[in-house]
Amino acid sequence: MPKNYNLRNLILDILEGDELSKKQILEAIRSKNGIGTSDKTFNESLMALLREGQIYIADYDFTIYDGVKRIQSIRPEGIVFGVSRTDFVEIETILKQMESNDHEEVYRASKSLKRIFRRKIDEVQKEGDTKFRIGSDTLFNHTIFYMNSLGEEPKRSLRNKLAWSLSNNKDSLELFKNIVSFIQSQD
Repeated sequence: MPKNYNLRNLILDILEGDELSKKQILEAIRSKNGIGTSDKTFNESLMALLREGQIYIADYDFTIYDGVKRIQSIRPEGIVFGVSRTDFVEIETILKQMESNDHEEVYRASKSLKRIFRRKIDEVQKEGDTKFRIGSDTLFNHTIFYMNSLGEEPKRSLRNKLAWSLSNNKDSLELFKNIVSFIQSQD
């Protein structure tokens, strides 16, 4: 088994439940295992996880510049990564978080859902399907608005179907296309 396979699993374990910068991930790996890993091996593992869609770029940590006012270069240590959620139950949980009274929780859930939504739209477009007439963010907003305008039972039903359609489960792409067509017909 390749050396970086274990590193990839370790990165996923470290990111579980948190979004961390590249610098923080590397520090956690070194403190957890006490082993040194080369930058090349670490970067290769991060890129493989990104390419496979297991992690995503969430933000940028400007604190790495330590008070520098005029920033003229992008340092990769500040890139913040998070674990991608593509399981039905995880996506349904994120959808439920959108109804929270905690504004920060709603914001984080919205960011996660938009990213998953964009990825699903990209998947549809790779198939050559061009029936989406509006952008992914607008479509996302229309979907959430429509879902929030429903009564409790229809809302729960749509939330379950949307969670399934955004997951990586069998036939999820077809269900996603059907939901999008329905939402677009409601305009």
